[in-house]
Amino acid sequence: MPIGFDNNAQVYTATSSGDTIGTSNVYKSFAIQVVSTDAAATAWNVVLEGSLDSVNFTTILTHTQATGDKAILFSGATLFPVKYFRSRVNSITLGSATNIVVYIIGVQ
Repeated sequence: MPIGFDNNAQVYTATSSGDTIGTSNVYKSFAIQVVSTDAAATAWNVVLEGSLDSVNFTTILTHTQATGDKAILFSGATLFPVKYFRSRVNSITLGSATNIVVYIIGVQ
């Protein structure tokens, strides 16, 4: 049986929440990657959030400049069963970067 997944890429220049991803599937494992455009951003705090009702979200993973530009952060063996997920930028300092692109994936 194939493993189901959903993914999304959002471009940010300021703090905001990304599109909510979800269907009737339950996602349990996640990855997030932050990639700066044109130069490495100076600082960011990006979270991957999950929800059961698409209204109330909880942080699953936090990606910052300490994690590293282009670094992929995995949820690993810790499972987070949710029906919906999204990225959210809590803070961002672009510096010489044009924007950041946040890639997220959720696996069933």
